[in-house]
Amino acid sequence: MALESTRDYRLRWMDFDRYGHMQPAAVLDIFQDMATLHAEEIGIGRDSMLERGVIWVVVRTKLEMVAEPEHFQVVTVRTWPHSLSRFSFIRDFTMHDANGQLLAKASQEWVLMDVQTRKFASPKDCYQGPADFCEDRAFEKKARKTPSFEEGNRPIRTVAAAYSDIDLNGHVNNAMYANFIVNALEPDAGFSLKTLQIDYRYEALPGQPIFIHALEEEGRILLKGLSEEGTTLFTAVVEPR
Repeated sequence: MALESTRDYRLRWMDFDRYGHMQPAAVLDIFQDMATLHAEEIGIGRDSMLERGVIWVVVRTKLEMVAEPEHFQVVTVRTWPHSLSRFSFIRDFTMHDANGQLLAKASQEWVLMDVQTRKFASPKDCYQGPADFCEDRAFEKKARKTPSFEEGNRPIRTVAAAYSDIDLNGHVNNAMYANFIVNALEPDAGFSLKTLQIDYRYEALPGQPIFIHALEEEGRILLKGLSEEGTTLFTAVVEPR
């Protein structure tokens, strides 16, 4: 049996913004819920990994909104991991409506981090589960590093991780970065997200100011979140529809 999982979710009113677009953080939250449940099923859940002194951490997320979901719609979400590499673990996701139309898809790159040293550990050294990996791909090509830039051409926005942004691992949950980005962009009624990619560089700490710089060019927006010391905490690229 292939290593995959499928579940139905009913979308909520608060999963959508003031203009009726589904929030990217809400999509990523559902996908993370699926990843967490499936990890438990195949023996690599949080508690199991903590016994080995490691936790799962997302280092890259690519999300594409293919079509607009609707309020209270029941959607079918599927997730499946790819075969492990020495350093990371790719997991893909899809979201379909009741008629089988693709609404959203995503790919995430996960790594294992030592809870004490905060250094990366090898998934191959920790995973002892089944190896019947699915070879489907949410995207034809693996997501690459987001482009860099020096100076932005949009106002610098400041955000800070709050108590509600912190998860059980004690750091800012990966889905919350999508909220940071959307809040920094302050989209109007004419904005509709097509793709969002986030590269997570360093942990953002509770209460830590994050200065978000943005460069709009060639139909896309490049972003980076900097600490007060100038450390790049994350980079991202947004493509509007």
